[in-house]
Amino acid sequence: MSNAQLILIDKRNQPLKEYLVAVAASDGLQIKGVQIMASPAKGEKALLNADITIPPLEDYDFNTKKIAAATLQNLRLGEETLDVETFIARSTEDETIRAALQKSVKRLSAKLEELLNEFTSSEVIGLIQEGRNDALFKLKNHAKTFKGKKVVCLDIEATDICTNPEADIIQFSACDLDGNELFNSLINPGYDIPENEKHNITTEMVQDAPSLSAVWDDIHNLLADADVVLAYSTESDFAYLQKSAEKKLLPFELDYNSWLDVAELSRDLIGAMRWQNEKMYWFWKTPKLTDAYERILQKPFPGDAHDALADAQATVELFKAMLEKGRQSQVEEKKPKAKKEQIVNNPFAALAGLKQG
Repeated sequence: MSNAQLILIDKRNQPLKEYLVAVAASDGLQIKGVQIMASPAKGEKALLNADITIPPLEDYDFNTKKIAAATLQNLRLGEETLDVETFIARSTEDETIRAALQKSVKRLSAKLEELLNEFTSSEVIGLIQEGRNDALFKLKNHAKTFKGKKVVCLDIEATDICTNPEADIIQFSACDLDGNELFNSLINPGYDIPENEKHNITTEMVQDAPSLSAVWDDIHNLLADADVVLAYSTESDFAYLQKSAEKKLLPFELDYNSWLDVAELSRDLIGAMRWQNEKMYWFWKTPKLTDAYERILQKPFPGDAHDALADAQATVELFKAMLEKGRQSQVEEKKPKAKKEQIVNNPFAALAGLKQG
């Protein structure tokens, strides 16, 4: 009979940092100083050691048993990922020792759950869950109010970022809420297009394309006539249009209050929470359109991520999927609170505020 067993080695020399809990919640985490060891017997040299990588906690609804099970399926041995059964097989060819190691998996899982409880019992998890509920409630309301409204979703490709006053629009595309094309055209800026990793549009491609002035009325009227304008980062798209109108002396009567930012909704629903060390506060990261699409719809991003029409149609599909999540959620409107709730630099203080409210 063998005394071999799997042991959880925890050599951490400091308590768990709250910002690491936030990282683990969205991205998963490999913890330095924590390994699984295949031990033949007490006091004897280890057969094999593997690092553990905690999967994204939120993917498993912060359930420690589910997270522990997933962790044991993704052990790290150098650059290789393997499950606990393969790890045991790699440890030894002795069937008696293998059987003993396999028998100890249940006890190892219990120890792993104890470690994971440090993460899932953190006050940061409560802040994340509350933020997600708020996002679902917002989407639930949008699902009710969008019925019967004329919705236009747009995307713009430009020569540079919107904060550059010299940036010019080189493609404008728009679709309706069903993804049907409403407008799609390359735009000739009147000069050679500089290389830019943000798009794949070349000078040759826009040689026969119209100028922005030539199609401005069609673009402007389309957006002005919409009840709601969708975009993934409305601030940048609105800025492109506004600055272009100013430079080219074109009419501009668009109301930003009727625009809805799908990027902000994605950020609230799936964005990672992070700690801003210099300014001392928590914030949510805005995911890229491709990442938000693939995470929420659970399928590869369609088409070219640098084509304005493909991006507009993907934004609409993403938005509708998020509306459905809100529609199906069981979240209810919270009772009014005496003080405005904020994400603060101290999770404990944040929770104290929630209890007082």
